[in-house]
Amino acid sequence: MAGADSFQLYIDSLRKPFLKLTRLRFLNPDGSTAFALDNDWKNRRSGAFIADGSIQVNLQNGQRRTANIRLSNVDGTYDYNVNHLWFGQEVALDEGMLLPNGEEFYIQQGIFLLDTPTETFLPEERTIRYNLVDKWSNLDGSLYGNLESTYEVPVGTNIYEPISSLLNEDKGNGQVLDRVDPFYTDYYNNLNQELPDGTSVAMNQTAYTLRIDSESGTIADVVLGLAGMVNAWVGYDRTGALRIDPSQDDILDSDKPIAWRFRVGDVLFLGASYTIKNTDVYNDYIVTGEQMDDYTQPSGRATNTDPKSSTNIQTIGRKTLRVHQPGFATNTQCGDLAVWKLKRSSALQKAVSLSCGQIFHINENELVEIVRTDKPNSPVERHLIMGFSRPLTGTGEMTIDAVSINDLIETFTTE
Repeated sequence: MAGADSFQLYIDSLRKPFLKLTRLRFLNPDGSTAFALDNDWKNRRSGAFIADGSIQVNLQNGQRRTANIRLSNVDGTYDYNVNHLWFGQEVALDEGMLLPNGEEFYIQQGIFLLDTPTETFLPEERTIRYNLVDKWSNLDGSLYGNLESTYEVPVGTNIYEPISSLLNEDKGNGQVLDRVDPFYTDYYNNLNQELPDGTSVAMNQTAYTLRIDSESGTIADVVLGLAGMVNAWVGYDRTGALRIDPSQDDILDSDKPIAWRFRVGDVLFLGASYTIKNTDVYNDYIVTGEQMDDYTQPSGRATNTDPKSSTNIQTIGRKTLRVHQPGFATNTQCGDLAVWKLKRSSALQKAVSLSCGQIFHINENELVEIVRTDKPNSPVERHLIMGFSRPLTGTGEMTIDAVSINDLIETFTTE
């Protein structure tokens, strides 16, 4: 069956009883699968798989994906030592279902590394539990990533070149830090950003020299510093690729893909709770950067003037938050961050926690909809997915953490 047909059959089967499939693929250094554990009785290793654990995903710059698993380890096959599983071992986690036609359908949920294994030995039980962390842990110093010396990126350098160079560094054992090609947005190509003195520089080039101290610095600090120059999103996706995506076109959520539409009374919809965070609402953001050698200081400001917004200045008055952003050297950086923070502040006034049946194709930074058939005219609520958690077992509900976008501002003033 073709891939598109299989996916549609998966979608059609989500609202019906199904057998969930969970698979762990232990990878070779080239990314191929060395062996797999799953709940397929035909797999000779399936007896080691104990369906116990969960996966958590959060939209943030840095580590986004974590999971935990428990394996039966009677014969010591899955001990954490150099002869079995060891430093740098990559594990792909797949979830899916047995389709009505008998096909096994999986969706990859990430590529992980093994962290803080815990072995349990009892008279009638020997198990090992692994915490799984996405490949950001190769960059932030927790597993790899500490700098050997001060790292400097000169002004005028393409922001992606140092990242690619660092990811291709040999770890000392003949293997590169990350063999998967990163995904770089082309959004910043042919764009400029303004310096405090009124001049402009190409946006995909460093506007100032980035210097990371070796004593406490990591490769993650370099990546975050370069992504921060253009206010980009950065983190690993479900395929195990490092992604740099623009936050600037993340202002309007209405055009994002809709992962799922729930209806009150639907078998998959188990309930939702709404938290109004009025203390987190600000309608006026001022962002300042570093003071320059010529005593100028970059800055940006964004103000909620949207007449449709219930938190605009005309309605609740001016509620200002001033933010100093170390390292920012351009007005464009400060202005973009002010706009982004203004939008997110409005979104955070209504946080949504949604309980539902397990859905495996959902991604962070996508939309879910709820058709409120319990209300007159059945209005449709749209919510932006900020994260989710899901048990690896075949039973148990999934939790989606989101923010309402019905109340987000659409117009604002900047300076």
